[in-house]
Amino acid sequence: MRLFFSTDHVRNSTITNEQGQVLYKVITPFRPFFMKGTSTIWKITPNTPPLPYSTKKANEHEPNIELEPDGEDSDDPDIAPVAEDIHAIQFDGDEEEEEIILDMQDHFAQLAQIEFHSFQSSLIRWCGLNKLGRGEVSTKEFIPSRGITRRTRTFTGPDDRAYRWHLGMRVCKLYLESEPKKPVAQYHRYSLGLAPGKRPRPGFLEINLSKSGSSRENTGTDNHIEHEFERSNLDGDIISPELLDTIIITFIYVEKLRRAREQAGKKDLRWNY
Repeated sequence: MRLFFSTDHVRNSTITNEQGQVLYKVITPFRPFFMKGTSTIWKITPNTPPLPYSTKKANEHEPNIELEPDGEDSDDPDIAPVAEDIHAIQFDGDEEEEEIILDMQDHFAQLAQIEFHSFQSSLIRWCGLNKLGRGEVSTKEFIPSRGITRRTRTFTGPDDRAYRWHLGMRVCKLYLESEPKKPVAQYHRYSLGLAPGKRPRPGFLEINLSKSGSSRENTGTDNHIEHEFERSNLDGDIISPELLDTIIITFIYVEKLRRAREQAGKKDLRWNY
């Protein structure tokens, strides 16, 4: 599965699958460095699919008319008014059809927020959109750092498996603790396509998870979104909506930490020269 980011600034980006279907968007308003910043992650959620266009309203006004057989003319003066009535019924239904089309459009709902703090633990707020529930948890508790260099962040997924984000020099990679040498997710930074034969491409998060770590038991909104994920995954693997949500949110968090280190390193390098 590949999820594409509309910009390389992942905290202000729209996330789509390989078919171009928008799945998430991330918005982070600008704040001065001494103020806390908050990233809001929105998830696409379809409205409850309405019933097919109901003829109830039309039936209330529709006269009980037997149409003339094809190829036969009639001198009945009532035929013309009937045609006018049918046209009026269709016109009256235009507004109702418009409302149905609007009801079928997908909308965004808040999935989570990440409140970044500089001198204390950041916070993740779940907005109750999925089975992960609603509440607030500190990153120190939910995704603590490991190691002397603090380049590793671990968390337990909704599938009860332990995961580990490694904050590399240029990209973040996600591993299962049970398979520490094979990344299950990795970010690929955007490419300008300057090399001969190369085309520009946006950054994308590539996810490869086995079916054993996923749950197919989903209904409603989750079921709709899951179908999009199934079409996105070329390997046929299925990722539960809760697990994918968790991967996206934790990636937004760790990528911000990694880029802060990268920017600090560049400043140090310029200072040294």
